[in-house]
Amino acid sequence: MKKLLDSFLKKKKEDARMKFMSKGFHGDTYLLKLVDFIMAQNVVNFIETGTNVGSTLKYTADKFNKVNCYSCETDEIVYNKAISNLEGLNNIKLFNKDAIVFLNDLTHDFPKLSESKNLFWLDAHGYGFKWPLREEISYITENFINAYILIDDFKVPHLDAFGYDVYEEQECSFEYIKDYFSTTNYKLYYPDYTEKTSDYHPLRGWGLIILGDNLEAPDQRKFKVKAY
Repeated sequence: MKKLLDSFLKKKKEDARMKFMSKGFHGDTYLLKLVDFIMAQNVVNFIETGTNVGSTLKYTADKFNKVNCYSCETDEIVYNKAISNLEGLNNIKLFNKDAIVFLNDLTHDFPKLSESKNLFWLDAHGYGFKWPLREEISYITENFINAYILIDDFKVPHLDAFGYDVYEEQECSFEYIKDYFSTTNYKLYYPDYTEKTSDYHPLRGWGLIILGDNLEAPDQRKFKVKAY
């Protein structure tokens, strides 16, 4: 029964991820406003793991066209679909690579990247494979001084309205990654609302981690976030 359920969930996720949407970040109005706030803090680079077909990447690159956008997708079929969807956007560099290889190569090829203000969108997790999430967190905290890290499909404590990813022994939650932080110098935020605002997607959980002392934190009331 478990194998059948896993197979069904995997197929459902694969079907859903091939759909291109004009709004990124699941079309969640509150999350989109938070991204606007983050980008207004002189963010130079948007770094995404798990491009899928490029919905969030295209939305971000188009709206914030002065920001350098980097992303990776391991699935070659999905990667090629994303290439087609992202045609004409000159501020994007897209790679058909594993997330950890991608991050290593980025810091090697663009050494000043780690000194800039960056927004990470970590979405290279799902059903049917070992997630790189712990290694992503470890690498980012070891190599980047100041960064906003948004994690998609994240478990939101005490708010069951938000869906999140679980596969085998992997749960997309802070408990799953907390031991992989190389620094204690961070702040953690979760959504503090239950209103569904997307036209096409149910509520999906997310977490915001702010690294370093030099980044402005969002006003908790204005952006409907809660610090933990």
